[in-house]
Amino acid sequence: MRRRFLILVALAALLAMLVPMAVSANSPVNGAAFTTVNESVDGTGHCKNGNPNTNCNIYDGKEFVWMNGGPSTAYVGDGTYFFAVLDPGGQADPNDGAAKNLSDDYDTYTNRTFSVSGGTVTYGGSHDFANNKIRLMPYADTTNPGGVYILAICSLADGYPANASDCKYDAFKVQEGEVVNGEPLTISKNADGAYDNTYTWTIAKSVDKTYVTQASGNVTFTYTVSVGHDAGTSSNVTVSGTITVFNPNDAPVVGDVSDILSDGTVCSVTGGSTATFQKGDNEFAYSCDLSGLPQGQLDNTASVSWSEQLLNNGALLAAGSANFTFSDISFTENAIDECVSVSDSYAGALGTVCVGDDNPTSFTYTRTVPVVANACVDYDNTATFTTNDTGATGSASQTVTVCGPVKGGLTMGFWQNPNGQNIIKSSPTTSTLVGTKTIAVCNVGTWLRTTYAPFADLKSNATCAEVATYVTNVIKAANASGAAMNAMLKGQMLATALDVYFSDTTIFGSNPPIKAYNGGYTNLGSVKVDLTKVCKNIAGGCTIYENTSSAFGGATSLTVSQLLSYAASQSNAGGSAWYGQVKATQELAKDTFDAINNQVAFVAP
Repeated sequence: MRRRFLILVALAALLAMLVPMAVSANSPVNGAAFTTVNESVDGTGHCKNGNPNTNCNIYDGKEFVWMNGGPSTAYVGDGTYFFAVLDPGGQADPNDGAAKNLSDDYDTYTNRTFSVSGGTVTYGGSHDFANNKIRLMPYADTTNPGGVYILAICSLADGYPANASDCKYDAFKVQEGEVVNGEPLTISKNADGAYDNTYTWTIAKSVDKTYVTQASGNVTFTYTVSVGHDAGTSSNVTVSGTITVFNPNDAPVVGDVSDILSDGTVCSVTGGSTATFQKGDNEFAYSCDLSGLPQGQLDNTASVSWSEQLLNNGALLAAGSANFTFSDISFTENAIDECVSVSDSYAGALGTVCVGDDNPTSFTYTRTVPVVANACVDYDNTATFTTNDTGATGSASQTVTVCGPVKGGLTMGFWQNPNGQNIIKSSPTTSTLVGTKTIAVCNVGTWLRTTYAPFADLKSNATCAEVATYVTNVIKAANASGAAMNAMLKGQMLATALDVYFSDTTIFGSNPPIKAYNGGYTNLGSVKVDLTKVCKNIAGGCTIYENTSSAFGGATSLTVSQLLSYAASQSNAGGSAWYGQVKATQELAKDTFDAINNQVAFVAP
């Protein structure tokens, strides 16, 4: 029974090979169509393969072939039909007059027309009709060397002629003697593994120093740019190749090709489902997608299987299968972003780094910048990499700060020498009526006396000459001896206050007079001073620095004007007692003003 069933499947497969795809369809035929014998009419022994009286595949004579609808459905669905016997390949046109119609040599389709209702066949033509079956004879001999014929049953629901898609087909063979067996198929394959490996890069930038205070000249910085990469991230892991099925038969064979990896991954075979294998090599491309690289050996097995089928050369091919295993697949890396170009906003192109170079790879360069007086200047450098494939980028920056000297101050000696005295004496005044007398009150004197407590002992209506004398006397009295340092602190602070007044356009007005003496620097009062690095030994060339923050409330930096105001807040009126008479604190404040006056203090960021 199983062999007969397989022969049925084989004939159906042959039919699938021989029927071309229809361009359009009208009313399709439902159910099935089979050929068989009619033993109650012709006797037994005429069916050489199949199930007699139900579905037969091979006959010992063409006159013993009858039309039957199968074991459970008589012919096809309800309707009106005609039948025809064709040469293999005649399925494209089953109508009378077609080149491969074998029935129209003896009668027309109208003599081969029948109807079905509820499984019962009604037929009124000249062909034998018995047991709900119609004999196919008469029809011409097939030209197929294997003795293969095609039965066509076509619906007339849309009229005549019929389209190929309006028909059902069944192949049968007429052969005397033993059945010729077909040869089994063989299979082989190759397998190539591949994957993308995308590298991720990082960049870092360092510098030998980030903050410099310097009195003059230039500062050189040494930068190091480092780029490195990870081990890469794998993706798009695939196995692909070609499966070759060899058909040794002189006729096509229908079967299926499949492919699977040893980890259970099912591969996609192009055209592998219900494939038609022509004689010789038949190649099928396949591919397999994996979630990641295999951790161990990976094998690949291709299989071809086929059902028992009657080939169009008359041979009967037994059902079977064949396998081929490709062992230990190797995987080829497709490196992505394996190289980067490295550049720098200052140094320009630094070079190219690739996987296989030192990891990380470093580039070193220097940059020299000038020291700018009365300013802290930030210099930004940004290094960038760009990958060669995706254009991914990354960057790292370093900012260095160079703070120059506080310029614009003049010493106590300047303010008591003729140049400083003449500036004071010739400075602006305000006419003020004192009693009945108008006096030219010196503006700088008023500013000193009313702004800072240590100078409150200045005469309220002092003339500029009197202010000049006051300045000379304070500076001459400046000394650091004794238990306190009030006199020296007062002298240094006075010099700084005069520096601010006579250099600041917001206080003095336009074209301040000491501009010509201090290199053109103006607005000294707004310059911020670094209190963490104040020169302690000006006479010794500033080799010793101190932190004077504690004398100014712990601030690490203040503007010159803020320093004057804070120090004044620590003094009594007239400047005879400062900082609670703590000499060490007085000295820190004095050193700060002294450094400003000698232009050796540093600007704070």
